[in-house]
Amino acid sequence: MTHTEEQIKLLVELQGIDTNIRRMETEIESVPVVIKDMEEGFKSKTTNLKKLEEESKALVLKRKEKEGELEAKEGVAKKYQSQLFQIKNNKEYSALQDEIGRAKADGSVIEEDILKIFDAIDAKNKEISKEKEIVKAEEGKLEEEKKKLNAQALAAKSELEGVKAKRSELAAKVDPKSLAKYERLLNNKDGLAIVPIANEACQGCFRILPPQVINEIRMHEGLVVCDSCARLLYIAPPEE
Repeated sequence: MTHTEEQIKLLVELQGIDTNIRRMETEIESVPVVIKDMEEGFKSKTTNLKKLEEESKALVLKRKEKEGELEAKEGVAKKYQSQLFQIKNNKEYSALQDEIGRAKADGSVIEEDILKIFDAIDAKNKEISKEKEIVKAEEGKLEEEKKKLNAQALAAKSELEGVKAKRSELAAKVDPKSLAKYERLLNNKDGLAIVPIANEACQGCFRILPPQVINEIRMHEGLVVCDSCARLLYIAPPEE
């Protein structure tokens, strides 16, 4: 095996490791994004609970308003009741009795409204209780999934350290100039520095290669690059 053949073999192996590293890093980096999306999704599931709680608060405020109205009507009735003893003729007495009757009738209507609001509050609180159970269950699922993802990311980081150590050992065997060229391409070509040819085409940009370039690759006299995408080229050995 010539020096160039050996270097290409090492670079192809290095490319496989770098592709794996890139994939692992992408997966690790995606975990916080996935968790954030899950948390946003959970927030949307709490929207109905918040709506129900706001409706319950509105009902409580409405009940308090009605209680204030009832208190005012009762106050009016008591006021007129106390004035009855000061009346000196039947006409005024009768008119005041009518006012008392109206105040009490209005009070009765308000009392009915208050009872209806109490029923509505009870019904709303039952809805809130059910919704809280749903939200709690969803929150539990979220926390479990977050733990699972974080554990996977931690394991992946540990594995990645081992892969990077293997990569360092392999990179040390590559000719420094060839390694520098490979790594420059790796950074500039989306993590793909060396590619095979198939059907006389570069598998990086899929452009058809001139016969002369293919012959140069076969001769193994030096590293050959694609004139179109500048990636290193090699001919993959036949599959056994």
